[in-house]
Amino acid sequence: MFLSASDAFSALSTFQKCGTVFLYLTIGLLVLTAVIGILIWRFKRDKQSDFIKYAVGTGIGYSIALIGIMLFLKFDEMITAGEFFGELFWPIFALLAFLVLACFGALAVSIAAKSKLKIYWLAVFAVASVYTVVLVVLQLVKLYKGGAVISEEITLLASTVILVGGVAALLAIFGKKSDADIHTKSIVYAAVCIAMSFALSYIRFLRLPQGGSVTFVSILPLLVYSYMFGIRKGVLAGLIYGLLQAIQDPWILHPVQFLLDYPIAFAMLGLAGLFKSFPLFKDKIIPKFVAGALLAAILRYACHVITGIIVFDIYAAENFDAVQWGFFYNLFVFADAAIAIFAGCLLFSSKGFVKQINIQ
Repeated sequence: MFLSASDAFSALSTFQKCGTVFLYLTIGLLVLTAVIGILIWRFKRDKQSDFIKYAVGTGIGYSIALIGIMLFLKFDEMITAGEFFGELFWPIFALLAFLVLACFGALAVSIAAKSKLKIYWLAVFAVASVYTVVLVVLQLVKLYKGGAVISEEITLLASTVILVGGVAALLAIFGKKSDADIHTKSIVYAAVCIAMSFALSYIRFLRLPQGGSVTFVSILPLLVYSYMFGIRKGVLAGLIYGLLQAIQDPWILHPVQFLLDYPIAFAMLGLAGLFKSFPLFKDKIIPKFVAGALLAAILRYACHVITGIIVFDIYAAENFDAVQWGFFYNLFVFADAAIAIFAGCLLFSSKGFVKQINIQ
């Protein structure tokens, strides 16, 4: 039996081997953390808050590093198979690596000089912005020299900027900061909801040939999380989930398409809590949830439609032009959202459930 398992493991790809190892490593770390937590609670209860803080920080760092490693391995595997060109993606990997390192740097700054943390993040944002602009300009120049249709590239980039800018404006206007206690809870709940959504995403009613699927309420935990903790944290949780989706079921033809179809599209789910504080629906929770979930679904649909029209036009079915196919193919988003919204309405009709999620 051991030899059989060993042979099966040897037959796996590097990505699959690492995924298997990380799975058992993660389970072991969770068990170890739980044991240490129980011991501290039993014998050093005054140190419990410090332990939770460091455990959460370590967990976040570990998760970010794990996502980065698995993304790198998956894309490298796809590049080796000739599914897309590495020169388009290595610069993006470099940017992601910089942001991951910036997160660890922020942890060091918060310990050494917490008052400088805001300046640090402004500097990181400036460097990342300049780097991104340079990448875009170089990419357009390269495409122009290669005879590509620059108008389509500019449309794709402009659409991305408009969508991201619109979400940023909503976060700035309607996003609320929370106190430290709520912040700690939000991190724990985010991990649980992302894990639940990722697990549920494997239960599919329909899987489409060029990416996309109708699942069993996979987006519901993220929609509920956004309603509980607000759109700032909801968008961040959705973005992380989008990166996980890129690992699980990638269909990537273009670097900007990758951003729109994965991190940006699923970040839109974080807007489900937008109407929680609106006086429009007064104390009617279900209409607030439905309105927010519909907005999230529409914006996610917009992301997929843009890439469908510009990038996936070569896959348009007979008797469909690129625009018609882009709108028609991506209707699966609303089917997926309808299942989650229906289940969400059942949850929100429970007074006990509503009491539990009204934490702010």
